[in-house]
Amino acid sequence: MKTFLFLDDWMLDSHRDIVRRFPQPKQIPVEPVTEMCSYATVIRDPERACYRSWYNRFLTVKGERVVAKCLAESEDGFHWEPVKLKKPVDRLGHLRSNLVFSGHTSAGEGTLMYDPIDPDPERRYKLTYSDRLGPGQEQLRESSESPASDRSLGLTAYSPDGIHWRIDDDHPFYTVPGGCDTLIMPLFNPVTERYQVVVRPSVLDRRIAIVESPDFLNWTQPLTVLTPDPLDEPFLQFYGMPWFYYEDLFIGLLWDHHINQDELGGVKWSGVIDCELAYSYNGVHWNRTNRQPFIGRTEPGTYGCGSVYPHSLLIDEDDRIRIYSAGLLTDHSIEEPPKGFESIGAMIVHQLRKDGFAYLEPRAGWGTVTMRSVKPRSGEITINFRAPLGQVLVQISDPNRKPIPGYSFEDCIPLTGDELYARPRWKERKDASKLIGEHVRLEFKLFQAELYAVRWDVQPWYGDLPIERI
Repeated sequence: MKTFLFLDDWMLDSHRDIVRRFPQPKQIPVEPVTEMCSYATVIRDPERACYRSWYNRFLTVKGERVVAKCLAESEDGFHWEPVKLKKPVDRLGHLRSNLVFSGHTSAGEGTLMYDPIDPDPERRYKLTYSDRLGPGQEQLRESSESPASDRSLGLTAYSPDGIHWRIDDDHPFYTVPGGCDTLIMPLFNPVTERYQVVVRPSVLDRRIAIVESPDFLNWTQPLTVLTPDPLDEPFLQFYGMPWFYYEDLFIGLLWDHHINQDELGGVKWSGVIDCELAYSYNGVHWNRTNRQPFIGRTEPGTYGCGSVYPHSLLIDEDDRIRIYSAGLLTDHSIEEPPKGFESIGAMIVHQLRKDGFAYLEPRAGWGTVTMRSVKPRSGEITINFRAPLGQVLVQISDPNRKPIPGYSFEDCIPLTGDELYARPRWKERKDASKLIGEHVRLEFKLFQAELYAVRWDVQPWYGDLPIERI
């Protein structure tokens, strides 16, 4: 099944009287969780009916600040309880009952992934993070010449259950001197069939880069994939980018750091951070949308008013997109909470309709949309649309836009209401099974309607031949 979203015009052949909208997720009015305000990885556990969150906590150990990962669980993803381990599983486990990982010296910046495809169950969970190296790695430790020695290299760790971890000192994923000082997020890319980790090109170089590996062992050097350009506001910086594979494409939550231009020094520390929407068809070459806040800062005096760092995206049990963010009360340069607040930040939650990153709607009256040609392998088509007071008509035509008999707009039974997986029907046709293997187009007529996505098992047809993906 192919999923076609409408983030751009690439899968469209034409449209008339149509505009593209980029909606913003709505914040869910739940109590902010101050315990989990830093770089949390939230997943719906595929093996148990619960949500799990691995989040950073800052601890003081022998006078030094250490970052450790703690684990909490929730039935609904809003109300969390720390996991109560019967005995410590980490060198610092005596400090907190739900502490599961602290690295050799600190488990900074890292996030993890659940990996169902690895044949080794001991590597079901994979973590990438910044740390010093363990014993026997002096030659790599000495190559880190940056003063930021507490983030000297990027290391990996594995776990069968997300609780018991094993560090792999022999295969650091990031060896640039100084380490990486932003959120580090691993992902398996099914397009390139390689693991990828989002990093920076180097420490404090606020652009987006990736490193890749075929086996989570042997890694490339960072490749820069997103950098601010002349259409951006002056001196915009990209602080980081959590990213997610969403059916047939990749979604990036790009952190925009808006700086104070008058600040002196080699690095800009002050400024606020919000998030814009980015996407990619292959996980390597990235596009940006309207360059407006996708998840913006919240009302003054609430968590997220200073800066907001989205860090986890998932589909909840009601088939909606849920996004977890670290919402800070202050700008980037301030590390103490304002007077009257116990914490500088808290985890806040936003919600978005399934496929709701963008939609097409008529400018006024009726609008028409024609997609590129495709070669169907299935007759089942589903449409994600919203038209409580309007309607959507669907037509299938040949490459020259001549309606195929039985599949015209006049034959279509209008779609109304609000559905994620509506099946278009025609008077004499229940599906498109008669068109499997043909060269056809989908066309839409919209009236007071929003069109979000099309799902159909097809090959896009570019030029003279069908291909597998955009």
